[in-house]
Amino acid sequence: MRKWILTAIVAFLWVSSRAQEEAVLKAALFLSGASSEEEVDEEWLRRIESAGKLKINSGRLRPGLLTDFQIASIGRYRASNGDILSWEELALLDGFDRETVSILRPFLSLESRRLPGAVDTVKIHSEAILRGTLKNFGAKVKTGTDTWQLAGAWRAPDWTAHATWSGGPLRLIIGDFNARYGEGLCFWSGFSMESLSTVDAFFKRPTGLSPVWSYSSADVHRGLAAEYEGAGWRVSAFGTLKKVFGLHGEYLGRYGQVGATAGWSPSEGWSASVAGRMNLRGWDLGAEAALRHRMPAGKASLRSRAGENGKWALQARVIPSRFSGKKYGEYALAAGYTLKSGRWISLAGQSGFGSSVPAWNLSLTVDASLLPLPGVDPRRHQIRAYLTGNWQFASAWKGEIRVTERYRNDEPSRLSVRGSIQFANGPWLSILRAEGVHCKEWGCLSYIEGGYKGTSLQAYLRFTGFSIASWEDRIYVYERDAPGNFSVPAYSGKGLCVQGMAAYKIRRGKWALKGYLRGGYMIRVQKEPTPTLALQLQVQR
Repeated sequence: MRKWILTAIVAFLWVSSRAQEEAVLKAALFLSGASSEEEVDEEWLRRIESAGKLKINSGRLRPGLLTDFQIASIGRYRASNGDILSWEELALLDGFDRETVSILRPFLSLESRRLPGAVDTVKIHSEAILRGTLKNFGAKVKTGTDTWQLAGAWRAPDWTAHATWSGGPLRLIIGDFNARYGEGLCFWSGFSMESLSTVDAFFKRPTGLSPVWSYSSADVHRGLAAEYEGAGWRVSAFGTLKKVFGLHGEYLGRYGQVGATAGWSPSEGWSASVAGRMNLRGWDLGAEAALRHRMPAGKASLRSRAGENGKWALQARVIPSRFSGKKYGEYALAAGYTLKSGRWISLAGQSGFGSSVPAWNLSLTVDASLLPLPGVDPRRHQIRAYLTGNWQFASAWKGEIRVTERYRNDEPSRLSVRGSIQFANGPWLSILRAEGVHCKEWGCLSYIEGGYKGTSLQAYLRFTGFSIASWEDRIYVYERDAPGNFSVPAYSGKGLCVQGMAAYKIRRGKWALKGYLRGGYMIRVQKEPTPTLALQLQVQR
């Protein structure tokens, strides 16, 4: 029986296909600076999935997929040379390169309204999502144009909603929104990744004011926000129902930006910060200095290329507990280095710009910090190290390895070693992954996954086995789901799990209907089996 099961699994590995939105995950990893799916900011996934094509030849670009510096670079180029009409042309602009463009290309559009015969048109985009599981039910609705948008999401007992309007240089948001400025010392609502697992994570990507379209209202602002942009200046202000007020102003120049932020809340009182980010002859510099209740905080980062294919980064930060929102402060130094091959390999089943990748790349980061617990352990410290690498063995075969170590002087260290082998050819993909973790004891997990993603149909199937005796050795695993949902459960105990997802899309003219069915069945030793089932319907126009 065991031999038959093993044979079936091996056969499944060879004939299975891809089901997940790899382009979305790849872009989210790149934008957030995360080294694995488990570290991805859920808001990035939601924003990428729901944003549609970003028209880079439009005059209404907002921070998000692109940084302020990239947006300003596009504006300067178009003012002197006209619209950008090829990906190669975009890759030559300041703030872009071949790798950046190849990752973001699926979410960008080169549509130009300056071509002969092109006219401006007003299009209404609408989307509705209904999602039901064995435990709850949720719904999302959104409609709007490039000028205005209405959206809402509900899943008992939580909900979010917003209305936005853009008219020339002015933009208004009523409802739920995030405010993210500088390096996050004064205002940074929503998710904020702490680990510096890659060189790209040493700099945050401030998005300013952005509406929230999520099932959860945790850590977001609810109120009124306004933003004005013109002549290189951007000024924004907001107030919330919880009496949190903020004011921000910044100047966007040719080589970077500089700005100031001030805020007040009943719990924290007054706070203020000055932040800047510049690129000078290949050197990226970013810093923020903040003050709250006469207590200072600061963060500074430096990044540069090392030769043609290398890149390094340094960071220093001083963040007292009043800024971190935790019982302890953080005083840290971090360093990172990444190196990629100068040889490129063409990917199977792909063509055009972005269809080749470096043969290999390696990344190493080390983050040493003092995390004092006043009155308990003022010398409490931590060291985190991340080593990641991947190799494109051939056009369809890729291997990845990730080793992480976290040492603290007040608790057991945690070591994690992960490896995977992937086969991808057009829509077909298979993954075999194994991971071992040691903190209190050893724990291990392995899965084999495959699926198919065609024009209308996509499906995947995953078999997972795990043996993790202690909760301290738990292993987090990203699980595929429908757009707008993000699942990273922690595995512990001993057991087996089978999961699957199928999706089908029907398009009729301007309308598109997508259905997603996700199910799973987990068997744990000395526990009742756990079934899961989720159905989601998505309508777009």
